[in-house]
Amino acid sequence: MRKKAAIILCTIPLGAGVYFLVRSLSRRTRAADIHVTSEDLQYEDMSPGELTVQHLVDLNAADCEQLSALGLDPPSVERLIENRPYRSKLDLISRMILTEEAYSRIRDKVGVAEGREPVKVA
Repeated sequence: MRKKAAIILCTIPLGAGVYFLVRSLSRRTRAADIHVTSEDLQYEDMSPGELTVQHLVDLNAADCEQLSALGLDPPSVERLIENRPYRSKLDLISRMILTEEAYSRIRDKVGVAEGREPVKVA
């Protein structure tokens, strides 16, 4: 009889643990869908002068101050500079340089001039 009582008393916390684990896993939020439009690809073939005329920051040529002025935090600015060159501004998402939230804040302020250079591979 004591053995049955011990088994029952041990399975109750185990069952509760499994219940809370399943519950917490089901509450996790799904990754946000990336909203990409054809507008994000329009600036690939522009010259640096054309980007300047349209008041866009060139991701391949901007310095730390220009990127910080866009509202990016210092670690994001460092990652952005470290992973140059970019072929399009969508590389920021596809290469996981910026989060979707950070990209959506700067997408209308940046572009890539002459994005035909090959990407560095480590």
